[in-house]
Amino acid sequence: MNIPSKTRVAITGANGHIGLQLITRLIEEGYAVKALVRSARAAGNVQARIETISGSAGVSAEVSVVDYGDPQQLADAVGSCEVVVHLVGIIKESPGNTFQAAHEEACQALVDAGLGAEQIICLGIIGSDENSENACLRSRGLAERILFNGDLPATVVRVPMVLGPDDYASHALARNGRARRVFSWRADSLEQPIDSRDVISAILAVMKLPAENRLVELAGPESLSRRDLIARAGRLFGNTPRVISLPLSLGLLLAGVLETLSARPPVTRAMLGVLDHDDRVDVGPACKLLSLDLTPLDETLRTVLRVEKETV
Repeated sequence: MNIPSKTRVAITGANGHIGLQLITRLIEEGYAVKALVRSARAAGNVQARIETISGSAGVSAEVSVVDYGDPQQLADAVGSCEVVVHLVGIIKESPGNTFQAAHEEACQALVDAGLGAEQIICLGIIGSDENSENACLRSRGLAERILFNGDLPATVVRVPMVLGPDDYASHALARNGRARRVFSWRADSLEQPIDSRDVISAILAVMKLPAENRLVELAGPESLSRRDLIARAGRLFGNTPRVISLPLSLGLLLAGVLETLSARPPVTRAMLGVLDHDDRVDVGPACKLLSLDLTPLDETLRTVLRVEKETV
C-alpha cells in the first residue's frame, strides 16, 4: 500500500509513551492524526503534546474520548481514517480494567465497529499465546486471534521491553543502575530491550506494506540477562551494582498473597510472569520485512539514561 501525505491514522491508547511518540512522528511526517483516549485527563495530555509540535502550525490532529469496548463510539471516532494503530494493553489488572476488557473486548469492539479503514496495526507482547498459563499472555493471544478473524487485515507487532524517554522501564533500569545493591527476581532471565524509536519506525513501516494478516516479532539487537543489562546501565552511571537474584517462586508466592489482601496489589503473578519471560528473538526476518536498522543497545542506554542522569 502506498501511503500518501495526509493519510489519516487513528491511534487507540494514544496517551501512552508509545502513543505520544507516534503522534509526534506522524504529525512531523505530514499524516493526519485522530487520537483516541479513555478520559478527559488523557485527552488533555495528548492535546498538550499536539500543541507543542511546531506550534500546531498546519497540524491536522483531533482527540476523542471513547469507550474502547463500544463499537459505535470507535466507529464514530475513527471515521474515515485509513489506518488504525491499536496500542491498548495492560500487564496488571485493576478492578476497573481486566485483561479481558483491555485486550479481548477492545479488539472485538474494533472488529464489530465495521470500520472503513484499510488495516489495523496492533502492538503486542513477545510471548503472547492463547494457550499460555499466564493470564496476561493468554489474553493477548486471544485478542490477536480476534483481530485476525476480523474483516480488516491486521498486523500484530510483538515487542519485549521498550526503552524510551520518561517511561517506566527506563526509570526502573536507571534506578537499578545507580543502586549499590539490586534485588531481582530470577536475574538470569533474558531481556532483549528495543528502542522506542525503533518501535515507532516499525509501525510506520508496516503502514507502507500491503495490507494483510501478519504476525511480526521484533526486539532489540541483543538478548542478555537482566543481571547483565543492569550492569550495562550501571557503567553509564560509573557504578557497579551488585545484583542479588531471588527465586521467582518466592515472588509468585508474595504476589499471590498481595492479590488476596488488596484489590490493587503493587505486583501480581501475571505481571511477574510477563516480566520474567525469556526474550530471545531472531530479529532478522522482521528487520528485512520492515527495512529496519535497529538502534544498538549501548546507544539506546546512553540516550535514555542520559536523560535520567540529567534529572537526578
